[in-house]
Amino acid sequence: MRAILRTLRSITLGLLLALLGLLRSLLSLVRRKRGGTSDDAHERRRARTQCVPIDDPAYVRPDPVIYDQYFLAGLGFNVTWDNPDFAVFLKGVPVSSHDLHENTNYDVVVRVWNGSKDCPVVMMPVHLSYLSFGVGTVSHPIDTQLVDVGVKGTPTNPSFARFVWRTPPTPGHYCLQALLDPVADEEFGNNLGQHNTDVVETHSPGTFVFSLRNGGITRRQFSFDVDTYALGPIGPCSEDPADLERRQAYHRGEHPLPAGWSVDVVPPAPVLDVVEEIPIAVTVTPPGGWTGSQAINVHTYYLDGGGIQRPAGGVTLTVTAS
Repeated sequence: MRAILRTLRSITLGLLLALLGLLRSLLSLVRRKRGGTSDDAHERRRARTQCVPIDDPAYVRPDPVIYDQYFLAGLGFNVTWDNPDFAVFLKGVPVSSHDLHENTNYDVVVRVWNGSKDCPVVMMPVHLSYLSFGVGTVSHPIDTQLVDVGVKGTPTNPSFARFVWRTPPTPGHYCLQALLDPVADEEFGNNLGQHNTDVVETHSPGTFVFSLRNGGITRRQFSFDVDTYALGPIGPCSEDPADLERRQAYHRGEHPLPAGWSVDVVPPAPVLDVVEEIPIAVTVTPPGGWTGSQAINVHTYYLDGGGIQRPAGGVTLTVTAS
């Protein structure tokens, strides 16, 4: 009798399992006819790569910005190498960056902007380094600081990264570079600012020397361009024709040397092998009887493989009458 009951129980369980399997198959068939299962829909939505860019309008990016000469020169604008986003202090007193002493602690303050109206910059590294005075010279790291920058129109935009820099033990001219290092950015091309200036007294003529180094991976031909562009007061942007004309004056070639001035660069068109470095001599001759001071920008360009001029760097020389 027990054997008969066990047999009937097994048959009944088997029938129930078969019935459940049939119902599951029927439901699956109905889902497919209606457009697929939820698993199929999920599979269709699944990303095919591990890294997926998020383009939903709800996703916003910050836009950290510094006065970037390479970015602006690449757009055809005039630039100065006397960077407005750098300031150097000695014991709390602002000092000229071209009159620094060796083996001395200076406070360097770098101003950082955010062009975004929607997304702040949070804990962004700012890397400060120095170069020997010139174009394409070797970078030496100083320190890294983290900054937060609010969106446009807030009290924390701009923000300031503060560093302590002990100048090298060897006397000479050095230039500073600040590199913004965000995780996300609307424009990664405007994150490197350089502060590279010198002062020369002229007895007619005045001469200064800087180093030019080929930091590329191929042999390069270099050329130079000089102008007198300097940053002026920031005015309001509008559609007024006069304001448009003022903005267009920032383009390359709009600030030639004044009448009676001459600038000679030697050698004028050097060709350098990879990592080759040579001195460049610049002689500035003002007109007779001139007094005051005058900013002279010496911009350096190289020819790429397609024969197009690319900005390589530059220096700003402030000429003063003796």
